[in-house]
Amino acid sequence: MKETNVICPYCGTGCGIKLTSHDNKIVKIEGVKANPVNEGHLCLKGLYGWDYVESKDRLTKPLIRKKDGVFSKEGTFEESSWDEALSLVVSKMKEAKETYGPDSIVGNFSARCTLEENYLAQKFMRAIIGTNNVDHCARVCHAPTVAGLAKTIGNGTATNSFTEFEEHTNCIMMIGSNPENAHPIAAMYIQRAINRGAKLIVIDPIRTEFAQKADVFIQLPPEYNIPIINALINHIIAKDLYDKEFVEKYTHGFEYLKEAVKEYTPQKVSEMTGVDAKLLIKAAELYATVSPAAITHGMGVTHFNHGVGNVCDISNIMLITGNIGKLGAGDLPLRGQQNVQGACDMGVLPNIFPNLKLVSSAENKAFFEKLWDCKQPLSTEIGIHKTEVPDAIMDGRIKVFYTIGENPVMSEPNTNHFLKGISKLDFYVVQDIFMTETALKADVVFPAVSVGEKQGCYLNAERRVQLNDKTLDPKGEAKQDWEIICELAKRFGATDFDYEKPEDIWNEVRRADPVRFGGISYARLQGKEGIAWPCPSEDHPGTPSLYMDKKFFTKDTKANLVPVIFIDNKDNMVDAEDELRKKLNLPENYPCMIGSVDEKVDEIYPISLLTTRKVYQYTVGTMTRRSKVIEYGGDSHGPSAEIHPDLAKRYNLKNHDFIKVESRYGYIALLVEITEVVPDNIMQMAFHYWEGLCNELTSGGWDYTTKTPTYKAAVRMEKITQEEYSTIMSLKKMKFKTSKIIYDDYHHHE
Repeated sequence: MKETNVICPYCGTGCGIKLTSHDNKIVKIEGVKANPVNEGHLCLKGLYGWDYVESKDRLTKPLIRKKDGVFSKEGTFEESSWDEALSLVVSKMKEAKETYGPDSIVGNFSARCTLEENYLAQKFMRAIIGTNNVDHCARVCHAPTVAGLAKTIGNGTATNSFTEFEEHTNCIMMIGSNPENAHPIAAMYIQRAINRGAKLIVIDPIRTEFAQKADVFIQLPPEYNIPIINALINHIIAKDLYDKEFVEKYTHGFEYLKEAVKEYTPQKVSEMTGVDAKLLIKAAELYATVSPAAITHGMGVTHFNHGVGNVCDISNIMLITGNIGKLGAGDLPLRGQQNVQGACDMGVLPNIFPNLKLVSSAENKAFFEKLWDCKQPLSTEIGIHKTEVPDAIMDGRIKVFYTIGENPVMSEPNTNHFLKGISKLDFYVVQDIFMTETALKADVVFPAVSVGEKQGCYLNAERRVQLNDKTLDPKGEAKQDWEIICELAKRFGATDFDYEKPEDIWNEVRRADPVRFGGISYARLQGKEGIAWPCPSEDHPGTPSLYMDKKFFTKDTKANLVPVIFIDNKDNMVDAEDELRKKLNLPENYPCMIGSVDEKVDEIYPISLLTTRKVYQYTVGTMTRRSKVIEYGGDSHGPSAEIHPDLAKRYNLKNHDFIKVESRYGYIALLVEITEVVPDNIMQMAFHYWEGLCNELTSGGWDYTTKTPTYKAAVRMEKITQEEYSTIMSLKKMKFKTSKIIYDDYHHHE
């Protein structure tokens, strides 16, 4: 028997797990009691979601699409040697680089990879290919969190730790998140705070489990976060409940904010949203007077055309009440994957290097050219965002696409548009542990390894770096992601990708960003509970709680209060920003934000679609749907559309009837679930299932700052027969479970 500690491969909480293995198979799973993140507790995914490691579907050899024994985009997949597959990929990348330039190649990397692997992936693209075209799943989840917090407090990360809820937090404001489903162990600490007597405010369109036990539940219409938060700020200022000393000493822009929210009285916002003004007043007074108060938010804040504006407004209310820089306060964004914060910190974004410094800076460019011993100058052009890739392929800018550990056919919005885009690629490389819906569309597939088959560091939502030990040997000829990247680099002639082990890569990361990671060594992490950055030296304990000295990561260490307003028509957002800047007399570079509803319902599409997660599943189901306990036990119903009883009655629907749901972008068929947790005229749908893929319905709308998708749409539905449902399922199986690229051009079809 062999026992090793790994980091849970699911959400961003970062729970410690002890794996016991025998004969290269996992035989026991238990939580690590000494790990302060989870104290030995595990959610059902962490406990039962490990069948995928031993799945018969695991990729074990490289695959090349061939016809008559040679590579052909019209061919079928055949097993190949590593040398043949790597050489083909490098030749296609070189060809594209020489013919169209380095920016014709794009990399879409992974929050499932370690810190070391993400660091190498962006280094490969920047130093070897010569482009900043690197991105990952933060683009489609918390990029607005990063950008919004950066505008206000200078850094886009969690300010405090989960465990502080239990001991210190006296009021929690939960906005656009459902941690009992998506982050159960983080939810445990919130529940402990409530049990101790902490007050709970929930702001959400859906009556979640926490909403049902909240002291104040504000059930707002979708996309109206800004008016609600502005109403709370308005009341706090009007009633003199803000922290005057904190605002004066540590912030800029209070008068701008005060003027911007002047029209958002609780009464006016009540008329706008239908939310009782008394609830708005109660929430404002609770948050402002019951200290320390913490905010936790999810993608119910970021998935809007004004996601950054939402985050700025959350930061505003946190700052004016002084609820930052103290234990049990701050903002804890709930990150979706176990290393999404880490991938950001490693520079897997088109605009920043691994030290979070801009690629456009000559000083930063020179630093990394020296560190990486670059043979060619690094680019200072900001790269392409992953949500722009389909359009960039179709207009000829992108020729080669390299995807590691993501399944964008399932996870990107407006599926038909994405499929249409990748159908135009010259060459597509996918690196994964399964033949995913995306890998099926590739030209070459590299077999990678799972979290239990690699060593490396992960960084959770609290900024805690933890070491993941290698438990199992790889399946077949599969390789660790860092090994594959090094093999590609060497075939380009690189001499500085000769790492022998992940620790060698990590030590380079420490040199790349000594302020945050300089003091975090493998020796310190071995057998420990992890260390939160910044940790500049080996005698530094790490920093679980930021801003205790009230110094923010801005030029003058003061935070910015950012005025944010909401308008009726999204087409007027640019003009509205100009008008707001003039009205407030804002300095040229001082930020302000505008929000609006992205896609309104109408007579043709009268229902608002919201997307969500189920407690049983994880992202697009690649791992959890291969777990028997989860797939056939807890989640036996599979995909469904949740609607209110009144909406069901108007459509003459009963529970588990078959329906067809259609938007301007596509259609799907699935079961209906009738529930009162969803308001009337709203449809809620989880995104885990290829056979009922809600992203076939979602629009291409995005946040105007970060290009993060809204993942929403206006839809219509109709009742269908089981025979009609079966016909649609046959078409979907062809679309997602074959190597053919099939899409429907749904734009303007009506």
